[in-house]
Amino acid sequence: MSGATLRVFGVRHHGPGSARAVRAALAGYAPDCVLVEGPPDADALIPWLAHPALELPTALLVYCPDEPRRATFYPFATFSPEYRALRYALEHDIAVGFIDLPRRHMLAADVAPAMPSAEMFNQLAAAAGHAGYEPWWNEAVEQRRAAGELFAAVLEMTTEMRRAAEAAATAAAAAGTAAHVAPQPPAQAAAAARLAEQREAAMRQGIRAAANAGRRRIAAVCGAWHAPALTAALATPPDADAALLRDLPAIAVAATWVPWTYGRLTQAGGYGAGVASPGWYDHLWAMGEAGGEFQRNVAAVWLANAARLLRGEGFDTSPGHLIEAVRLAEALAALRERPFPALEELGEAAQSVLCGGDAEPMALIHRRLIVGERMGIVPPDVPAVPLQRDLRAQQTRLKLPPEPEPGTVGLDLRQETDLERSRLLHRLALLDIPWGETAKTKGQTGTFAELWQLQWRPELSLRVIEAAMWGNTVRDAAAAHTGDLAGKTDDLPALIALI
Repeated sequence: MSGATLRVFGVRHHGPGSARAVRAALAGYAPDCVLVEGPPDADALIPWLAHPALELPTALLVYCPDEPRRATFYPFATFSPEYRALRYALEHDIAVGFIDLPRRHMLAADVAPAMPSAEMFNQLAAAAGHAGYEPWWNEAVEQRRAAGELFAAVLEMTTEMRRAAEAAATAAAAAGTAAHVAPQPPAQAAAAARLAEQREAAMRQGIRAAANAGRRRIAAVCGAWHAPALTAALATPPDADAALLRDLPAIAVAATWVPWTYGRLTQAGGYGAGVASPGWYDHLWAMGEAGGEFQRNVAAVWLANAARLLRGEGFDTSPGHLIEAVRLAEALAALRERPFPALEELGEAAQSVLCGGDAEPMALIHRRLIVGERMGIVPPDVPAVPLQRDLRAQQTRLKLPPEPEPGTVGLDLRQETDLERSRLLHRLALLDIPWGETAKTKGQTGTFAELWQLQWRPELSLRVIEAAMWGNTVRDAAAAHTGDLAGKTDDLPALIALI
């Protein structure tokens, strides 16, 4: 490891400012190896991120083939720092890999690793004059084009926060009380804390392995909370980490890429991070890439998009409304002594001026622009179980693409294509993959018409993997699963429902 150097970049898992800062920092450091917090079990799937047919957001799915419900998703969006770091390595043809405790060990554990309390982050935001951590971080990092000394500041912040958390835990232990209200029993909380330590030990081991392999300029991109635990990895003797990682339980795992949605990015877990406004972050990333007068354009273009959306839905929104909304957003920011309008000010301006105070159009703006409706696409030849490949082929052949937003499709069963679509949807329902639900057709007088309400949710990809045990095609799997259900019941109504 002699002569190797390490730079650790602590990030929030999704955010345009963080992603832009990582890209700039890597360009300035010029590493010969990039390591990213993530499942080493899926290293072989990293090159797919450069595939021309892959469209974000997508998620890396790591699961147990024998028990697919044991699974973890790692979503990536165009504004994810991890994605930008991996793409940098692929584009510069340098060594790249994931560092973390492999999922074969994580999924074998009965607990999730302990995570820091959100209360500390909210207290920090309150000290800066914000109602919560999300709006403070957005203004301080994500809505700024220039990063400056971001990573040094983040490292200093998280180092002090970890020190304070450890001191609080020590004081609570001495007093015989809990440092915070934990939902787990003491033994489970201890196991979760140990698993968190094992994760960071595995990350340090991954960094040392890269140095031992001859890498001399190593960049590690991880969640900001882990950064202080990794900075001295090259100077720390490996014995303690090796002891911590000895005799871990393990199960067999497999990995693949699956489509994801911005709506699912709002949920925590994996890289989920509970991002409240992925559509807004997408806008910030696009505006940053476009150049120009960034901060003013961010507000004006976003409100223009909101006005365009409302006009498309039949609401009375004029150019005059738009001009007044921009002025109001800027005035609100000035009154709050903020350098530029953030999402809070833009939302209030849109609600007051564009929506006339009405909640209905504002809910539409929230769903379509703040959260967003985008759904990713994975290449058809990405590693997958045969049932997944058959379903994708049928969706393409029948021109029935999965969509993240609810929609209706009317089928005329006298037409061969519509009949095949109906068979596909019914077979998926038999496999407990509820892509669609039948609804009553208004004024229906015959049996040849069907109305389906369709919505593809990312978790249905996991349902497809679970159903793969029944067959390699949708038709064969549905037949086998239905036969198994029929053989296990002698209840006549249940059998009729299957038919």
